[in-house]
Amino acid sequence: MKGHQEVHTVLFDADGVLQWPASGWLEVWEPFAGGDLETFVADMFHAEKASLEGRERVHDGVTRYLAERGLDVGAVDEIVKAWAMIELFGESFELIAAIRAAGVRCHLATNQQSFRRDIMLDLGYADHFDELFFSCDLGVAKPDPRYFEAILDRLGHGPEGVVFIDDRLDNVEAARSVGIDAHPHDHHDSADQGVGDLRALLRRVGVPGV
Repeated sequence: MKGHQEVHTVLFDADGVLQWPASGWLEVWEPFAGGDLETFVADMFHAEKASLEGRERVHDGVTRYLAERGLDVGAVDEIVKAWAMIELFGESFELIAAIRAAGVRCHLATNQQSFRRDIMLDLGYADHFDELFFSCDLGVAKPDPRYFEAILDRLGHGPEGVVFIDDRLDNVEAARSVGIDAHPHDHHDSADQGVGDLRALLRRVGVPGV
């Protein structure tokens, strides 16, 4: 834990920390990849970028990608379905509940486009966190430090006593650049992994309730 500041707020990334794309999501994209799935995945995440900042719908970015390459734009709804495939890591919400019961505020701090945000809301995220900070709603995405500045502005306090957990080091470094006590969480990509490691990390940095 940084200094002796008591932790009063924890910001959690979602993908790789609390959830991950469900098994089979890549199979949705495979028929459209032309035999090069790795490149197609990279292209899809690039097409998603503007929607992460709320500048358009993810459907718009994917449609533009398909049109630019002379592909069937009618496939957009099928392609976007992959983003709806989400599996929560076991005991994620139970861990959040224990921390909140100890008097610590827990917020979600995640890059998401509006389509996937709505899927996550259907999974019950709003019932388990104090506030949800989706990049598409803030208009800025990690690793831009302005993402974290926007969160602190919404919370109405400085970075002291705030802990942030993310599985991407560039996001961690961006949070640290605005004074948040940020820590990398080892990458996990299946629902039976990660929560034990996450619990140990939170305990190590002084978060109550774990």
